[in-house]
Amino acid sequence: MERTDSNNQLTLPAELYLLACDLETEKLTKRDVIGNVLRAAVLVELTDRGCLTDDGGKARTVGDRRTGDPVLDDALRGISADKPRKWKAQVQQHRKQGFQAVEQQLERGRLIGIERRTWRYDRIVVKDQALVKRLRAEVVETLTSGRPVEDYSTRQAALTALAAVGQFPTVTSGKERREHKKRIKALTERAGEAGPALKKALADMDIATAVAVGAAISAGQN
Repeated sequence: MERTDSNNQLTLPAELYLLACDLETEKLTKRDVIGNVLRAAVLVELTDRGCLTDDGGKARTVGDRRTGDPVLDDALRGISADKPRKWKAQVQQHRKQGFQAVEQQLERGRLIGIERRTWRYDRIVVKDQALVKRLRAEVVETLTSGRPVEDYSTRQAALTALAAVGQFPTVTSGKERREHKKRIKALTERAGEAGPALKKALADMDIATAVAVGAAISAGQN
C-alpha cells in the first residue's frame, strides 16, 4: 500500500499516536508504553530526515539541520544540547514531554478532541477516523503481505514495527504478533537503530515491573 498525501502530512509519532487510539471506546491504549513508542518514532524520523546519525552506537545530530516540525525540532535541540547517548537511552529520554507535545499538536491541528477527566482517563475523539483506518490497513498490509522488507521505506517499516513492538491492541493481536514474529523483527531492524532500541527499553520496563511485583509479594509474605 503506497502512502497517500494525507498520510504524508503527518509525522511518524503523530501517526502512531492515532494508531493507539481505540475509535470505539474513545480511549488511548498502551498508556504505559506510548511515551517510549512516540520517542522512538521521533528518533526514526529524525534519522530518516538526515538530522540524526549513528556514531559508535550513539545518536548524534548532523550539523544544524532542522525539519520545520516543532515537535521534531524541539526533540532535536534537546538531543543536540545533551551529551551523546546510546539509542536505548535516547528512547527512554523525555517520554512524558514528548507524548504531551505530540498530543497537543494533534489537538491544535483538530485531528483529535480531548475531554479532560479528573478521575478517569481522558476521552480521545479522533476526528478523521477514515485516516486511522487507512493507517491500520497499511500496517496490516506491511505485516502480512509477504513482500520483501526492503521494498518498504524506513518510515513504513517503522510504523508497523513500532506499533507491533508496542503491542498496540488496536492494530495487532497477540496471536498475530506471534505468527509474524520473524517479520516484525525484520521490520524493526529496517526501522533503524531506534527500532531495536525501543524493544530493549520496553524489555527493561518489563524486568523492572517483575522485580517490583516480586518484591511486593515477598514483603507481603514476611
